Amino acid sequence: MISSWQHPGFLARTLDTLFSGHCRFCSAPATGDGLCSGCHEDLPWITASCRRCGLPLASGAPVCAACLSHPPPFDHTVALWRYEAGIETLIRRFKLHGDLAAGRLLTRLAARELGTRQTPCPGPLMAMPMHPRRRRRRGFNQSALIASWLGPVVRKPLVIRHRDTPPQRRLDAEGRCHNLKGAFRLCRRPPAAVTLVDDVMTTGASLTEVAHCLRAGCRRIDVVVLARAL
Repeated sequence: MISSWQHPGFLARTLDTLFSGHCRFCSAPATGDGLCSGCHEDLPWITASCRRCGLPLASGAPVCAACLSHPPPFDHTVALWRYEAGIETLIRRFKLHGDLAAGRLLTRLAARELGTRQTPCPGPLMAMPMHPRRRRRRGFNQSALIASWLGPVVRKPLVIRHRDTPPQRRLDAEGRCHNLKGAFRLCRRPPAAVTLVDDVMTTGASLTEVAHCLRAGCRRIDVVVLARAL
């Protein structure tokens, strides 16, 4: 089990602040986190959610109705923010435009919140796999960067994405599941516990497919995502 969540390196954090010095949202003087205090408070934090899938819940129930009737193959999910407003902007800047400073900012805020909540991490971190062709086009796997900034990662790939599927953005839940069937393959026996890391969970279709692969050896699978789309 990881004893504490780590933050992106001190040098990177210092350079991010040095070269900007202003809030990423309103341009007011920023704190060491890259946001002003007001914008930090206004982030769409998720404070109550389904413990299985991370869906925000207003009822106070520990598990949503969907997970009660059809439990996902992972055991526990933590999503820090709703995928909206400024968080969506930062994630898109990071993922689609190579803004690594935005990614480090999000991961730093996430690590601090995970530590404050004393969120456990039972196993090594494993990023959502990306097909090699897509990684070459983008230049990096954003989930792998988040995982490496958050804590110890698995040393060798456990699951690979061996089929390059069309983008999920325009598909509904059923279409997403169908699109991902057979897209992932287990390439070595996983440890007893793994924590999957991704940037955004929408329907959970990708995480579900990877978790099904990991169940060949994992007894516990946790999920940490920066944001949860509603």
